[in-house]
Amino acid sequence: MRRHMRRQRRLLSPHARAEAHRQFARALARLLVPGRRVAVYFAYGHEADLRHVIEVARRRGCLLYLPVITSFRHGRMRFVRYHPDSAMRVNRYGIAEPDPHHAEVAAVRRLDLVLLPLVAFDTQGWRLGSGAGFYDRSLQHLREGRRWRRPKLIGVAYECQRVARLQPNRWDVPLDGVVTERGLQRFAR
Repeated sequence: MRRHMRRQRRLLSPHARAEAHRQFARALARLLVPGRRVAVYFAYGHEADLRHVIEVARRRGCLLYLPVITSFRHGRMRFVRYHPDSAMRVNRYGIAEPDPHHAEVAAVRRLDLVLLPLVAFDTQGWRLGSGAGFYDRSLQHLREGRRWRRPKLIGVAYECQRVARLQPNRWDVPLDGVVTERGLQRFAR
């Protein structure tokens, strides 16, 4: 399924992709309020791109955080504060990430909103990620039922990535919503 959905994503025209990126920012605008701690990501390959969302969030005074892979071997990552002038480095996937030695690291439970890339999603709020498990491990406290403050989890995708049903694994954490070029859809929990 991952191969098929990645292909669907790749087949989108540059125009459709660019319009979707603008729509993401419009759809998420209500959630981007001053002082809110928002985890974003830099798109890899043909993932849904957040550059317009990042720009709107910065202008509105959100505190932005990017994922930083801290262990490829163990599939671990942390969220590190991001500014346009942050000291950056490139990880083994070729993705720019802030240098965690020169920026604030935030515990996931301190974030208000986490925007997640995905390969596919369904109408129940399950997501199929890239398969490395970085987000699943970072968000594991949510599925363990701990009483920590829960950030809202919003998947970011193109409408062509919607599927009828995904079979979740025991380690999966459901999304609170997903944003596509058609807008923001929230899932009941």
